[in-house]
Amino acid sequence: MISAFVITYNSERYLRRCLNSISFVDEIIIVDSNSTDSTLSIAKEFGAKVFTRDFHNFSEKKEFARTQCSHEWILNLDADEYLLEETANEIQKAISNDKCDSYLIPFKTFFKDRQIGFGRHKNEMHLRLFRRELSYNGVSVHEKIVGGRNTGTLKNPIIHTPYEDFNDIRERTYRNSKLAARDKAEVNILLLLVFTIFNPLFRFIKEYIFYLGFLDGILGLYLAYQSSKEVFLKYLVAIKMKYSG
Repeated sequence: MISAFVITYNSERYLRRCLNSISFVDEIIIVDSNSTDSTLSIAKEFGAKVFTRDFHNFSEKKEFARTQCSHEWILNLDADEYLLEETANEIQKAISNDKCDSYLIPFKTFFKDRQIGFGRHKNEMHLRLFRRELSYNGVSVHEKIVGGRNTGTLKNPIIHTPYEDFNDIRERTYRNSKLAARDKAEVNILLLLVFTIFNPLFRFIKEYIFYLGFLDGILGLYLAYQSSKEVFLKYLVAIKMKYSG
C-alpha cells in the first residue's frame, strides 16, 4: 500500500497531469497554501485528501504532508512533476520486493519542451520514495529525507517541468535564496562575508564548467548564472538578517 503527497500553490497549470500519473497509488494527500486558482477543485476530482496550510518553508510543509499519509510507503511529487508509465510500474515492483527503506529516482528536467542535460540537472537524482517512518531534515529549501539505512536506486525517471520561460528561473532564484538565508542566520558574520564573496563563483564554475553546463548553450549559461546568484543572495540576505535582528 502506498500514499502519495503533493504540495501545491496555484498549481492548476500542471496538477492534473501530475495526479493522472499517480493513479496507481492508494491515497493522495494534497497540502495547499491558499491557492486562488482551480488547484483545489482539480485535487478533489482525483479524490485527494486536501489540507490547507500557510507556507513557512518546504521542509515544514512536506513534513506535515508526510504525517498525514496513512500507508507504509510514501511517494512525493511536486505539482510540476509527473511519472512515466515505466516509472510507475518500477515503483510498484520496488516496494513489493521489500529490499530497501527508500529509493532515489532519476530526474529529467525540461525548459519548455527541451531537456536540460547538463549543469545543475546533470545526473540529477532525488529521494522521493520512502517508508513512512523516515522524515525531512528541516532545512527551508532543498529539503531531504533523512534516517534511511538502505537506499536503492530506480532506473526510470520523474519528469520535471519547472520552467516555462526565463522569468520562471529568475523567480525561483529569488524565492529559494530568501528561504535558504533563514538557515544561515546563525553563521558567524565573517564567514558569511567570505561565503558571499567566494561561494557564488565556485557554484558558477562547478555548474558551468565541471558539470558541463556550457553544452546547454545560452540556457546553460543562464542557469549557472542564476544558480550562483541564488548563492550570493542567500548569504547577502543572511547578513542583512543579522544586522536587522
